[in-house]
Amino acid sequence: MAHLKRVEAPLRYLTKSLAKKAISCPRKLVYATNPTYGRKFDPMKQHLSKEGERFGNYCKGLFPGGIEIGRDISFERRNNAPMLEVDLIDETKRLLMGEEEEQIVLFEGAVQHGGLFARPDVLVKTKNKQSNQTELQIIEIKSKSWDSRHTVESKMLTLKKSIRSTFLPYLQDVAFQTLVLRRAFPDFRISSWLMMPDRAKKLKDTLAKDGMAQSIDDSVAAVVNVDDLVEKVLNGKISYPGTKKPQHFTKAISHFSDIINKETSVLESSLSPPIGSQCMSCEYKLKDANIENKDEVSGFDVCWRAATGTKQEDMGRNQFVADIYSLTKNTLANFLNENKYTFDNLTAKDFGLDEDGEPAKKKKTNCEDTITNSQRQWLQVKSVQQQRTSSESSHYILKKGLESEMEKWQYPLHLIDFETISPALPYFSGMAPYDVVCFQFSHHILDQNHDGTVSIRQESEFLHTIPGENPNGPFLRALYNALGCVVSDGGTVFCWSSHETTVLKSILTSPEFSASLSQHEVEALSALLPERSHPMVDLFECARDYFYVDGSGGSSSIKRLLRPTMNASPELKGLYGKPTYSSNNFQNIQWYQLDESGNVIDPYDILSRLDTDKDRSAIAVGGAAAAAYHELQSKSDMTEQDRSYIQSSLLRYCELDTLSMAMFVQAWQAFAAVEKAK
Repeated sequence: MAHLKRVEAPLRYLTKSLAKKAISCPRKLVYATNPTYGRKFDPMKQHLSKEGERFGNYCKGLFPGGIEIGRDISFERRNNAPMLEVDLIDETKRLLMGEEEEQIVLFEGAVQHGGLFARPDVLVKTKNKQSNQTELQIIEIKSKSWDSRHTVESKMLTLKKSIRSTFLPYLQDVAFQTLVLRRAFPDFRISSWLMMPDRAKKLKDTLAKDGMAQSIDDSVAAVVNVDDLVEKVLNGKISYPGTKKPQHFTKAISHFSDIINKETSVLESSLSPPIGSQCMSCEYKLKDANIENKDEVSGFDVCWRAATGTKQEDMGRNQFVADIYSLTKNTLANFLNENKYTFDNLTAKDFGLDEDGEPAKKKKTNCEDTITNSQRQWLQVKSVQQQRTSSESSHYILKKGLESEMEKWQYPLHLIDFETISPALPYFSGMAPYDVVCFQFSHHILDQNHDGTVSIRQESEFLHTIPGENPNGPFLRALYNALGCVVSDGGTVFCWSSHETTVLKSILTSPEFSASLSQHEVEALSALLPERSHPMVDLFECARDYFYVDGSGGSSSIKRLLRPTMNASPELKGLYGKPTYSSNNFQNIQWYQLDESGNVIDPYDILSRLDTDKDRSAIAVGGAAAAAYHELQSKSDMTEQDRSYIQSSLLRYCELDTLSMAMFVQAWQAFAAVEKAK
């Protein structure tokens, strides 16, 4: 009987991105190599990723004559089919091993050794004529902010000479590639570099349509040699989840490379789930809202069920402790050490609280007038234990401290929200990487009528998207027209989080932009900054310190709070339960709506349904707004119809932000009135 020849499965390479995942948690190798497991979608991360690509393309333009591996039409392809990994590797090797004396620059070169595979952003081959030795420069492009006015040691090393955590992942990326190239080309000298946006440089001329600069010296990029730090990584040890003691970096990489080629079942059994603090930010932690494909599996849930022995059918509405809002690493570690894996395992005592949910050891502060972080966490846990959700319960807590704050507010109440972008690659001359661009605001007013009732209106808005024109000066002018009256006429200005005050201070201190205002006008806007005469009231701090509602997951984010607050507020149901809201951007909108199950619909979901363009996603989060502004700046061939649609979508989104802020004020005032009436 003839024996069938076994067909070997193709080698699965350990790439830089897979190595990075494995260092953060080896179990991710299971999920990254199996399409069954989904990843949560984060619009802001997607925007930042595109920013990185944009900066990367800009940097490649600083190497004229560079060859993009995989796009070299002079290289013979196999039957004109798409290039495989082996083709990319062969093309790279052919170019690097050639006898050319002049410099060769490769983009996305493909280098492989054993089970390791690297594609450096830029590879520069040069030959030292005196020593006759060939050097390969690995240049890894990162959109990490850099400042060339400081030394590498002061920026990347701590006082104890260890690598700062903010730079360690980037240096590990370069170290991985250096390791692969040293093994693949042992006769070459390998040097390691990072190329980053330099805060010490300013754009000399507005970017051309192709986004390219003339030279590195004239660019806003810095090329930083990191040879010594790469050696520190390669010769050092790393700790990663599941290890009892630190492992040598190179041995860990070899280990990951070995296990990634095991069969799926063997791979899963080889990488037992090491649950811990890393799980709280895991990209494979899916919730229904994050899953575009409902057939995708949450790797987080698989890990935690396997590690804790919990069955899916036993969970119900119960949650794992890693879902607790703003939980510290130490607290999570304590819970796991005590085998407290789910909300049902916890009591108030676990959060340092007594049976009434009050701090067991009361501090000298007026803790009865605020909600501590521990109390917020316990309220979140208790709401799940008691099966209270945002659609089934109107349970909320409003501390008296908020009533005291509200008594200080003076009508008219101005609610303001900014939309900004801080690009790694500036859009406008005279700006440095990550300088802020303020392209939009919305402004609502809550005003008290003569009969004591309160009316609401969108008083003003600003949107500046003209390609090539910096909006910061016009933004300040429009903002003064909207809020400059507060100092002289009275009233209170509100924001949500410190973003608005930080941005306003930044552009007011820039002579280039504040020059559009008179000294009096600058002083009027400066009065809105912290510790000035009319500082903006941060509603986020009010929510964090004084307000809790079931269904918010313990968060004080405006978007996490809005839907459950609407559910708990009869006042908002009465105000927005009919199609009566109209403005420049909306006509007869009913913001308080229920779905088929009787649950309150998130107004941002309603907003998404109003944007009917099937070819575009609705702007309903800040990351999408920044991405939309970038599109308006960078696409010269955009039709007027598309441009108008994006602008209208931006206006609607920003208006809903300030309307939502007004809704919280209205709800809190009504809640306070109910408390006083008791």
